[in-house]
Amino acid sequence: MTTNGFKKRLAVLSVAAVVSVGVASVQAGAIGTELKLRGKATFCLSPEAARTLAAQSVTLEAIAPATVSGTCLTMPGTGTLASDISGGELLLQGGMRFAGTGHRLGITNMKSHIRVGEGFDTADVAVDDEPAKNLTIDRWPVSVSRVAISPTSVTAKDNPVTLTDAAKAAFTKAFGASPTAAGEPMFIFTAQAEITNPFGALPKP
Repeated sequence: MTTNGFKKRLAVLSVAAVVSVGVASVQAGAIGTELKLRGKATFCLSPEAARTLAAQSVTLEAIAPATVSGTCLTMPGTGTLASDISGGELLLQGGMRFAGTGHRLGITNMKSHIRVGEGFDTADVAVDDEPAKNLTIDRWPVSVSRVAISPTSVTAKDNPVTLTDAAKAAFTKAFGASPTAAGEPMFIFTAQAEITNPFGALPKP
């Protein structure tokens, strides 16, 4: 068996083991139908997006309690994961703001949605002083090579995040052009979350 084949098989077996634990616990009435998450998500601008925004004199800023470091922005969040690992949500606190050329674009109330095969974010998007609109702003792939699940944690890494047409339209309205071309990622997305109730409701002996 090749090294890559072994790693893929190990990843599949790991996910299967966690699913088995989750389903068995639910059937036993131990933890209910949802696992609670607490963690953080980091969005780093892709090199292409960073160059385009710099050429447009547009900067990335954090809306507290989010923080920014260089071209990466991190937001804390809480959420839930289905006990059968079929999907989850993480509501992120704070937000991000793009500012420059006398205009700004604010993205707040972000919610990351994880589904089998795909992840996406919804958020309130506001251009300058206009009322915010809730939009699906981006999508990213979900696979065993990018998501690691244990009985106590969930980690996603190196996920290329592509803007939706609605998000590109908002950027164009604010700054005259989209920061990415078709098919190019806007961000590389990483998230870490702990499962805060993995075994807390297990019956006492």
